[in-house]
Amino acid sequence: MPLPNAVPLSQRLSRRVTVSIVLYVLLSCLAEPLVKLISIFAQQLQDSKSDVDELTDEGILQRFKTAPEIDCSVRRLTPRTIAKATIEPGNPPNSSEANALNMVHAQTTIPVPRVRRVIKEEWSFVIVMDYIEGLTLAEAWPNLSLWKKISIILILRSYISQLHRLQATPQTPPGPVCEHTGEPARKCVSPLFGRTRPKRGPFASYIELSEFFNRQARIGLSHFGVSNNDPLRNELFDDTAPLVLTHSDINPRNLILGSDGRLWMIDWGWSGFYPPWFEYMSMREQAENEILNGFQDRLWELAIPFCCGIYFRQEQWMARTGPALSFHK
Repeated sequence: MPLPNAVPLSQRLSRRVTVSIVLYVLLSCLAEPLVKLISIFAQQLQDSKSDVDELTDEGILQRFKTAPEIDCSVRRLTPRTIAKATIEPGNPPNSSEANALNMVHAQTTIPVPRVRRVIKEEWSFVIVMDYIEGLTLAEAWPNLSLWKKISIILILRSYISQLHRLQATPQTPPGPVCEHTGEPARKCVSPLFGRTRPKRGPFASYIELSEFFNRQARIGLSHFGVSNNDPLRNELFDDTAPLVLTHSDINPRNLILGSDGRLWMIDWGWSGFYPPWFEYMSMREQAENEILNGFQDRLWELAIPFCCGIYFRQEQWMARTGPALSFHK
């Protein structure tokens, strides 16, 4: 079986790709002032009070059992709130998804559902958060004007830019967000770790994360018969940028065009501290699947490097390494 993209990177970069990179850089430079304005004028406008404030944990759990289901494990608890049941690998003491939502709400202007309560059960959490009225972008996109689509792309770029300014401290391990400094590292969950085994780790450090991917890459190269002196052996996992907060599941089904006119980001279950190019990779993978993405649109696909950054080299590296993630531990 031939190795995917086995030709060295320097020989694969065609003139077309080079022109694409130049265009993305120019567009990014032109858009940056507008993105900054969007961030300055955006505000978190959610109410400080909720209609579950007076309910006990027991009362919420009772309501959850009979509440109408919105999606898998998500129920409409009250007119203004939903409750989401989650099971996190390793049964941590606090919810990684709620931790990420609280961090984003406190440190950015990205509209996200506000967490109202987190109830810890024996092996799971029930996260109570605001219900966001509106249509998912997957539902709304086909009927939007070109200008509206472009404005959404600009807004999404500003959101990702804000997210990636939230850098992990040197003591913070890669992966899901912990509530307190010094908590043990948690298992990572993402298709980027392999579709057959998307839960990996925990990784105590960035170095351990890099070593995991480099080991899998070596396994893959050997499996495909690549010699030890091939230049591909010198191409390694890109850990040159700091770990940043990534959503890791940005697709039109997880974006809501709210009735208030804002673009909301929901479903933070795969979020965590990862290299910034992981955001690009996760968006690219989901955009290729019409069922996951909700639609197929060339404009959306072209917008991904504009929103996330230009990571074509990392994409090529992952294309080679991806199959090996299914081989071994």
